[in-house]
Amino acid sequence: MPAIFEEFGIRFLYPDNWAIGSRESDLNVEAITLELPGGGFYSVARHFQHDAPEQLLEKIVTTMRLEYPEMESDAIAVSEDDDFFIETRFYYLDLLVTSRLTAIEVADDLVIVQQQAESREFDRNEPVFAAILRSLKDSLAPPTSI
Repeated sequence: MPAIFEEFGIRFLYPDNWAIGSRESDLNVEAITLELPGGGFYSVARHFQHDAPEQLLEKIVTTMRLEYPEMESDAIAVSEDDDFFIETRFYYLDLLVTSRLTAIEVADDLVIVQQQAESREFDRNEPVFAAILRSLKDSLAPPTSI
């Protein structure tokens, strides 16, 4: 049975064996991080005052690069859903870590989703990551009229 997260104007389903790791809250950001049982995390942050999606993603990647200078990243791209995303890879200890950042514009806010895990764990959980992201996007979509 999936668990449900529903706060700060977002809602999504996630596996009930994932743990809530941390929460962040201030005037500009509300965030939640879920920890995967096999290592890694799934983070969702709603930014109330923000830069353009591309600029915010670049700031995040720049900050990550301070910690992992050898990090590789793809260019920021736009998905079929008009979301901005970027994928990075870096080594931590002897493990290759994959991190995917997605920026979703919602009214005047920006929702940043970060999925990160060791590359094999990332690949195993990619369908779950996609399902959570779809669940989140469905909750952000305006209701359709019939």
